[in-house]
Amino acid sequence: MKITTGQLRQIIREEISNLSEKKDPKAKVRNRGNVVFPAGSAKVKDDKDHYPVNTKKEARAALGYVNHYKKSPPWYDGSLQSMVDKVVNKVKRKFPDIEVSAAAEKPGKG
Repeated sequence: MKITTGQLRQIIREEISNLSEKKDPKAKVRNRGNVVFPAGSAKVKDDKDHYPVNTKKEARAALGYVNHYKKSPPWYDGSLQSMVDKVVNKVKRKFPDIEVSAAAEKPGKG
């Protein structure tokens, strides 16, 4: 298959355009350390990190924040229960000494 000069130029333009559309790896909305839902997750629609759990304080905050929802937030592709379960499991794995109440494992308390 032969490619004309015009076709080659078009391919190069498209590749350059694709390179300029790449995400900034240093953006503050990403690279928040250890998070429950990283920007690249299949469940995340807005290309931002959600629920950082780098410290015990952040982990406790994540448990509190996730239970404020009455339905799945627009950035999350899944059920509210699956989102709560993921946060609870991540906190339990990372900080086993944090006590997670039965109520914290149920969505929509807020």
